[in-house]
Amino acid sequence: MKKTQTKKRVAGKKKAIYLVGEGTGDTISKIARAALAQFHHENVEVKDFFMVTEEEYVSHIMKTAGYDDALVAFSIVQPSLRDFLIHEADRRGIKAIDVIGNFIIQLSIFLKEKPLEIPGRQYILDEHYFRRIEAINFAVKHDDGKLPNGVKHADIVLVGLSRTGKTPLSTYLANQGWKVANVPIHPEMETPPELFEVDQRKIFALIINVESLVKLRESRLEQLGLETDAKYADPVCVEQEIEWCQEFFEKHPKWKIMNVSNKAIEEVAASIVNAFRPGKTH
Repeated sequence: MKKTQTKKRVAGKKKAIYLVGEGTGDTISKIARAALAQFHHENVEVKDFFMVTEEEYVSHIMKTAGYDDALVAFSIVQPSLRDFLIHEADRRGIKAIDVIGNFIIQLSIFLKEKPLEIPGRQYILDEHYFRRIEAINFAVKHDDGKLPNGVKHADIVLVGLSRTGKTPLSTYLANQGWKVANVPIHPEMETPPELFEVDQRKIFALIINVESLVKLRESRLEQLGLETDAKYADPVCVEQEIEWCQEFFEKHPKWKIMNVSNKAIEEVAASIVNAFRPGKTH
């Protein structure tokens, strides 16, 4: 029979969500962030408990969760530890969600194969892992036009005006295993000749509307403690830059133009990958 908690939630107190994992917690954290993004979660407090491998630690977590009247989301693949957590949750009247367990069970049934039940198996140092690390290092070395001679070794090349998202896009794509170089362009700046010596089909030209670019540049100036009415963020100057940029891109018909206005990095990255399918897979 379930025991009820004697300690009740204080009025106005933030709702608590506990994330419990036996590994680094990367998987469950990403899932939780994606799910919470669908709600107004200003009144939610998320507490992380990772590298959980012992029943004693689980007991402590669940006891605290009971006091906080928390929702517990867990990602534990070791059967005995998972069962213990579920038992503790049931005993204390705590709502607990097995984030990946049900999916694993359904996969096991579908594939007619018993799961390996190895914590953190998705992070095994395999070929993809080392390719991803190599891609991240490449993106860092070839960010913002650095080492132009290395552009020829890139899988994808991003070009665009300042603050069109070249660096975060490069980083995001690198984490997927793509070697990305990004090159800034400007009407008053000479474009490196190496850009025109690579396969032009791997070049993605980022374009953005005036309103979005002005806001991004004003935000950047504020971060630097500079006046937001500088030429860098002046709407008239920005519009002229964008018009020049569009004309410049049209001179290179093999470049793929990507409009990044008001789009999330994930959305733009997906469009780039879908538009560019080289012979090798990632």
